[in-house]
Amino acid sequence: FKTLPQIFKENGYKTFGTGLVFHDVDDPPSWSEPFRRPRFPQNIPPEMQVFNENSPNPWVNTESFELIKKRIENLKASGIGEKEIFTPAGLRKVKGPAVERGNAGDDVYFDGQTTEEVIKYIDNYSSGEPFFIAAGYTAGHLPWNSPSKYWDLYERESLTLPANTEPPEGSPEWAMGDSEPAQYYTQTGYEKPWRANRDQSLELMHGYYASISYIDTMVGKLINLLKTKGLYENTAIILVSDHGDMLGDHRLLVKGAFFYEPSVKVPLILRWPARLPAGERRDSLVQLNDLAATVLSAAGLSEEKIAGLMPESNDLVSGRAEKYPVVCYRNTGINDKGEYWNPSIYGTMIRKDKYKLSYYHSEKQGELYNLEDDPAEQHNLWRVKEALPVRNDLMEELNNWFFKQELKRGSRGGSAFPGERDKVVNALH
Repeated sequence: FKTLPQIFKENGYKTFGTGLVFHDVDDPPSWSEPFRRPRFPQNIPPEMQVFNENSPNPWVNTESFELIKKRIENLKASGIGEKEIFTPAGLRKVKGPAVERGNAGDDVYFDGQTTEEVIKYIDNYSSGEPFFIAAGYTAGHLPWNSPSKYWDLYERESLTLPANTEPPEGSPEWAMGDSEPAQYYTQTGYEKPWRANRDQSLELMHGYYASISYIDTMVGKLINLLKTKGLYENTAIILVSDHGDMLGDHRLLVKGAFFYEPSVKVPLILRWPARLPAGERRDSLVQLNDLAATVLSAAGLSEEKIAGLMPESNDLVSGRAEKYPVVCYRNTGINDKGEYWNPSIYGTMIRKDKYKLSYYHSEKQGELYNLEDDPAEQHNLWRVKEALPVRNDLMEELNNWFFKQELKRGSRGGSAFPGERDKVVNALH
């Protein structure tokens, strides 16, 4: 397959990427010049560098590194050797804090550097050829680290935690696992379920809001530069995220293998002066793969060519909408012991009109919500007799979708789930 920037490059565009665009790879064929990754802060203790290398966002405060050192000593005191600590599993147990109110300027953290790389590229751009720029910001991902001035925008005690803090009525209890933030508040990695208390929940929300404001400011810098260079009215701008975040809804934090609205809804903002009226809001169902057809259409590719590349992608500018979007999540959840979660997580969500169905294949259990009557997803209708026709209809649509994918792509083969001897019980405490 070809990546989106690669297709642009093959169709006469100069392509440039910086930040976090592809997960763990730079993908040289996608770019007209080498991909630029942010630099790690240089003013930190050399022995702490490895911890930033294993974090989506760097820590820069002395207090953060003191916490890491203390956690290393704790593990050593419990009989765990340094060799074991400096493994992927071990590093999960010696992380810095989940949030950091940074004693640093914008350009010390990754997203400030990503912004500066884009600014340099646009400042030096003079060829007149069309360009495609991908800037991947990371501050929205744990740990939520950002300069202190963005923290100052919010009073922590004035923040409001979600009202729906309990699991949905009628949902399987095992579906409420929540582990990612645990590695910042404990030294158990992913081994034990964890729940944030009120103070921790507010701290996480404060850090998240500050990080998003940091990203907003960086995007504003790029927009101002485009205006200064006379490029703003001839540039399509898309702001999007790969997933949403739970901030305490249903007692969950961050993302997960579960398809509640705060997790599956993402910001999707398009500015395209030649094609889209300013200020318009649309309530149609979309998927992120619809962006492919949308931007390839902007690049001048024909509908036929786009359909050949991305047959299930809709050009959002044309007004075409999804009949139903489908989201899949497969995660066998290997924990720090190299064992699998029990049960394994393989979920699929389908959304149609006002209903949303999530099905967990390994457990043959599901969730069904009427988002019009129950927008907070507090009442699971999966086992409600009156909702059975809707459930059956959506399951049929989902099975048809799977069948189509199988015909087009073929089976992966093998077993999707580990055997019983390879699993570990993920109990809720």
